[in-house]
Amino acid sequence: MAVTDLFLSLPWLFLLITARALMPLNVSPLISVLVTFLLLGLLGGPLRRACCVPRGIAPFGDFVRQARAAGIPGQRLFWIHVMPNLKPVLYAQFWISIPVFILSEANLGILGLGVAEPMPSWGSLLKELRAWFPWR
Repeated sequence: MAVTDLFLSLPWLFLLITARALMPLNVSPLISVLVTFLLLGLLGGPLRRACCVPRGIAPFGDFVRQARAAGIPGQRLFWIHVMPNLKPVLYAQFWISIPVFILSEANLGILGLGVAEPMPSWGSLLKELRAWFPWR
């Protein structure tokens, strides 16, 4: 949890931009998609937050203590008792994180660090719109 708290304290978008800028930019479009999405998955804020929220909500109450006292093994206790209570929270965290990842990829694309040119990306499309507006 200390490592997760350290990552939560860092501005993850700047960390993402720095990590992507350190990688080679002249790669094939497919590799650029894989690298961009891998970095989003590894450094994404919502994924790091998904570790903390279930820990705070996890039902370590009386029924878990009673199940342990009854001799239920740890894995069965997790999958049968704890996981059904965590599913709604994990689903909500997943669906909330999708717009964050879309906007993060668009930010990388505007800066030229996202998906390579032949493949469409919201950021690269927005970068092309700058030519239409004179107030750059």
